[in-house]
Amino acid sequence: METILVINGEAYWQDFLPDYKVEQKKIQTTEWLLKDNQLFAIDQNGVCKPDKILWRVGAIKPSAKHKTALDVIQLSGIPCVNSANVLAKGFDRLTMLNVLKECKLPLIPFNVTTTSTHVKNIEMPFPFVVKAGNYHGGFGKVLVENEEKWQDIKDLLFISEDYITIEPFIQYDKDIRYLAIGDKIWAMARKGKFWKANVQTTDFVLIDQEPSLIAQTKTLQNYLKADIVAIDILEEKNGNRYFVEYNDIPGLSGFPNEARIELANCLTRLK
Repeated sequence: METILVINGEAYWQDFLPDYKVEQKKIQTTEWLLKDNQLFAIDQNGVCKPDKILWRVGAIKPSAKHKTALDVIQLSGIPCVNSANVLAKGFDRLTMLNVLKECKLPLIPFNVTTTSTHVKNIEMPFPFVVKAGNYHGGFGKVLVENEEKWQDIKDLLFISEDYITIEPFIQYDKDIRYLAIGDKIWAMARKGKFWKANVQTTDFVLIDQEPSLIAQTKTLQNYLKADIVAIDILEEKNGNRYFVEYNDIPGLSGFPNEARIELANCLTRLK
């Protein structure tokens, strides 16, 4: 029986992969060994020699160690969903934004500075959103509504060694996620407890898909050659839409079990 190694992520994958032995390890505590073209994942619970890998590392800050793990997986030739090459493209937020730009998707206009010293040179009408570094899951992101708050945020940013992006706040009417897995697509509308729609989500509902957004999602998926990818879109009341980001390790909460089945099928089809 072949072994599938699930890195981080959900605990239910054995149920969707009954013909495989499923082992799970955390990227934070796993070491990797590539010996004679054979890959081993090692942690306090033992050694795993995977035949395939399901990478579900999300909502933590990417580190250099994570990138090294992806490079070692790619060198090993072990099939991985998404592939290590795809995951490397989404490893950093600026790289991810460049991918969206190359796909000619409508981004929120943003400014970037590599040091907090120069945030004073970025003038923008209130309110606007400041994002520090490469965090996910809403971390490192703050809404600035007035000069007093902006001064406090600048003081905090002074101790940051990360790059900083600043973009206008979109007073959105809908937060939409399109999820593509294999050749299937789902669409969801989400609502958050506060202004971050993807944080402390209070409501999500599947919605009808629009041909234009299906086409844009497929454009991104084909460009990346991704088995799974999600796009997060903000829609204003006037119908204007902005692509906030894509996620190559999207959560599946709120989507039907069919999505999990299709993701498992993507992995089992890999040779």
